[in-house]
Amino acid sequence: MADWKMEAEIEYCVPCGYGNLAAYMVSELFQAGGPAIAISLKPGVGGVFKVTVDGRVLWDKKEQGASPHIMQVKELKAQVANMLKSGAVIQTN
Repeated sequence: MADWKMEAEIEYCVPCGYGNLAAYMVSELFQAGGPAIAISLKPGVGGVFKVTVDGRVLWDKKEQGASPHIMQVKELKAQVANMLKSGAVIQTN
């Protein structure tokens, strides 16, 4: 059994240069969950920037119409921290 309680995936558009934003999101999510969250990066195309945690889409650029700005990233971080604290996580392994 894995030590983490939550899995996150960040899909980002490589040609659009969203790698730095994806790295920043990794940093923020890791601060929220530490070793309790397993974070993976998925390179993509077509302007994609999508953050999924335990199968729940927390941010999708296609739906939101934009990439998250710094305050929205902080809100996502808080949301993940609250999910961990409340136990609202899905064990997938």
